[in-house]
Amino acid sequence: MFSYSAEEWLLLFYIYCFLGWCFESAYVSLRTGHLVNRGFMKAPFLPLYGSGAILLLWVSKVFEGNILLTYVVGLIAATLLELFTGMIMEMIFQIKYWNYSNQRFNFKGHICLTSSIAWGFMTLLVTRVIHEPIASVLLIIPEIVKDVVALLLTAILIWDFAYSLREALDLRDQLKSLKEIWMEPGQHEGIEDKLEHIQAELTARYEVRIPFF
Repeated sequence: MFSYSAEEWLLLFYIYCFLGWCFESAYVSLRTGHLVNRGFMKAPFLPLYGSGAILLLWVSKVFEGNILLTYVVGLIAATLLELFTGMIMEMIFQIKYWNYSNQRFNFKGHICLTSSIAWGFMTLLVTRVIHEPIASVLLIIPEIVKDVVALLLTAILIWDFAYSLREALDLRDQLKSLKEIWMEPGQHEGIEDKLEHIQAELTARYEVRIPFF
């Protein structure tokens, strides 16, 4: 298996978090015509991509000599990660941070066939093209530098996660209160304007959806 240290694994996670953010934000920004900071956190990191990349590296290692099996195992592993992450985030925050409901062959908007196919190709891209150059550069960096950078990034991301979590929970509580009023007869008119305003802000900032609205 891989012979990376704990700090190197952590830095690889952060690198792929950043690359995932670049990819997602660029894609959504081009599609919507305005800049979109994709993801849950304020910093340019998407933990789903970091976790996904590390997972793909591990599960594909056994099949590295077989392109087809590498593709299939990556497709399955990444799809399951996306599914469970999406379900958990919606359950906790009452918001869909991505939504494939407009795609064919989707499951509750969390996963879809097109995305899963793309995950398979992403596995091949990461394992056979992207990872080796990144790892080669990472391995020649002095240990002290890697330790310091890993420590700083970890401190920054812990603070960012805590701040973003509090903000997301506050929004969840606000949506919960509005939803309770929304379900009452004759209350749609006043609440609809507030929900539309919140949805507009979420769309502009993150391109995410309120599931019940």
